[in-house]
Amino acid sequence: MASIDRADGRLGLSQESGTPPQSDRRDAATGLNLVQAGDHNMRVTLEALRRGGARTRLELAETTGLTVPGIANILRRLTADDLIEGEGGLRSQSFAIRPGGAYGIGVDRTESGTFLLAVDLLGTVLFEEHHAATATRETADLVRASTERAARLAPTGRLVGIGLGADPRSQVLREALAPLPVTIERDTVAAAMAERQFGRAGADDSFVHILLGPSVQAGMVIGGAVFDGASHRAGLVGRMRTGTDGRFLDDVASTRLLPGSDPEAPAVARWIDDAAEHLTDMIIAVSAFLGPRLVTVGGRLGEPLLDALTARLVRCRAERMGGPTQPYWLPDLARASFGETGVALGLAALPLVEALLPDPRRSFRAGARALD
Repeated sequence: MASIDRADGRLGLSQESGTPPQSDRRDAATGLNLVQAGDHNMRVTLEALRRGGARTRLELAETTGLTVPGIANILRRLTADDLIEGEGGLRSQSFAIRPGGAYGIGVDRTESGTFLLAVDLLGTVLFEEHHAATATRETADLVRASTERAARLAPTGRLVGIGLGADPRSQVLREALAPLPVTIERDTVAAAMAERQFGRAGADDSFVHILLGPSVQAGMVIGGAVFDGASHRAGLVGRMRTGTDGRFLDDVASTRLLPGSDPEAPAVARWIDDAAEHLTDMIIAVSAFLGPRLVTVGGRLGEPLLDALTARLVRCRAERMGGPTQPYWLPDLARASFGETGVALGLAALPLVEALLPDPRRSFRAGARALD
């Protein structure tokens, strides 16, 4: 987590990761002390620059609701930390995120291997790699090598941390990577985070991200905040019974049932048709309760497959909305902005979110604007 050093006001990055400390867990009855408010205002300012591009002090004050002197203090600190850079004359000077100034590395381990990806605050991918499935110790060696590669690609930048997908081996890998700061998160949340931070979704958007894999799951973001459910149970849609035959969604749309990767092949086309029909039932059920603006379809599949499945889902949506006993409204459907590397991208973004940006997994109840 990011913290403000009380001695000099500079941004410091702790080595802790995972569950936020108790002092950072906020609910409707919790206020913000001066350190927390300062941290929040810094995050909001960085987010405004990240999404809106270069801004003057006055423009940032209008966007965040802070005073110009308050913005000046924040910009001074962010410049000293090499996270932003200024351009233009003193009166007309604008500020922007410095490319490569801070970056995270995502580690997505799948049945087919390990994806490694580094991304900076602007969403620029420094590198992406895919390696064959490896043991924990070998994976740790790959991650350490990737930190050296990122350091060469962004020599004046700083590694904020490592994002690691949650699985039974995650804690062992975290210990093997010590003292590197490691954040562990579910792949559904990571994939949704990639869409929110760098993809089609806006900062305050409501959307559902379907993650296809051995089990069908969904990441849910409501009003810009991740909805995780009780005991992290939100999005476990694979055990929903769907279709006229009442089959579990996992028994229809699991990628383990895919007979190939060519969407033109008859067997694969049948899988697409069957999966789309059952997924549409799930989308209708989720949409009735959450009312998302958008549903994105992603997973560790090739782009041709995702394109074909999304196109079939769009047709199913139109057919259902035209029926006399079916919903008259369903959210827009789109293929995820990122294909096989979507989870790795979201995992790489997590350390940046934990340390420097508003964290959609922990909603600031005071709202999206800054706090004076």
